[in-house]
Amino acid sequence: MDLRVLAGDPADPNLGAQMTVSVGGKSLDGHAVPFVRVTKEEARRILVGYARTDGQRIDVVIRAVWSENGSWHRETWHGGDASELLKHPAHRIPDDSAKADVIEKAVAEGSRNTVAELRGLRYEMERQVADLLAQRRNTALRLVMAQLVELSIAFSRARDQARDTLREVKAPGVRRHCEAMDVELGEEITRLQTLLSSVSTFAVAQEGEAQQRFNMLAAAAAAGLGLPALILSLYGADAYLPFTWDKAWRALGPIAGALVLAAGIILRRMPGRTTAKHCLTALGLIAGLMGVLLIAGFLAPRAG
Repeated sequence: MDLRVLAGDPADPNLGAQMTVSVGGKSLDGHAVPFVRVTKEEARRILVGYARTDGQRIDVVIRAVWSENGSWHRETWHGGDASELLKHPAHRIPDDSAKADVIEKAVAEGSRNTVAELRGLRYEMERQVADLLAQRRNTALRLVMAQLVELSIAFSRARDQARDTLREVKAPGVRRHCEAMDVELGEEITRLQTLLSSVSTFAVAQEGEAQQRFNMLAAAAAAGLGLPALILSLYGADAYLPFTWDKAWRALGPIAGALVLAAGIILRRMPGRTTAKHCLTALGLIAGLMGVLLIAGFLAPRAG
C-alpha cells in the first residue's frame, strides 16, 4: 500500500515521504535495521522485527509479537495498521540518493525511542510487584512472574535485532541508534531479571507463610470442633436437650465465648496483615457452627 511515512501525527506535508509499505512475516534478504514498536490498540502490543528500504518502498518483517490482552504473552502476528507503525519519528526525507539511508536512520531512531516505552512497561511491573508485597492487590504471584519472563524475552529479542544490525550495517547514524538500544535494553533486561529473582524469593517466603497460615487454620478448625465437644461433655448434654430458648443461650453461650477467644488468638498470631475479610470470615464460621449446634439442639429427641 502507498502511505506517507515518517511525517508525524498529524502528518506534516513538509516531512516524511510517500512510500510503498509492506508489513508481514516473511524474511528479507540483505541488511536491515531493527523495527521495535509498542502499539496502543485495544490491548497494547510489543512488535519486534526489522525493516529494509530501497528508497521507494519500506518492507517490515514482524518476527515476534507480545500482547497485553489479559496479561503479557506471546501471540501470532495477525497484521495491523501499517500507517500507525510508521508515523514516527517525524523526519525530513530528502529526495536524492541519500533517501534510503535517511529512512533507515529514521526507522532505527524510532526503534530506539521505543525503548523508553519498554522501560515504562518495566516500571508498571515494578508497581505490580510493590502492590503485591504491600497486599494492595490480589494478583496471582505466578501470573506476575510469567509476565516478567515474557517481557524479558521480548526485550532480549529487541536487543538481538539491534545487535544483528550492528554486525551488518556500517552507516554511522544507524549504528549509533543500535548501539544505544543494545546498552539500554541490556540494562532493562538486567533489571527485569533482578526483579524476577526478587519475586521468586518472595514466592518461597509466601509458600512458607501459606503453610503457617494453613497450620493456624487447622488449629482453628480443631478448636472449633473440640471446644464444643469438651464443654458439652462437662455440662452433660442430656440436661439441656432438646433445646428451649432458655436452655439454648445457657448451653451455647460459653461455647460461643470460647470460640471467639480461640479465633481472636489465631487471627493475632496469623502471619501477614489481618484484614477485615479475615475477621468477617472467622465470625461467619463461628456463626455457622453455632447455628448448626442450635438447630441440632432443637431437633434432638428427649432422653428416656
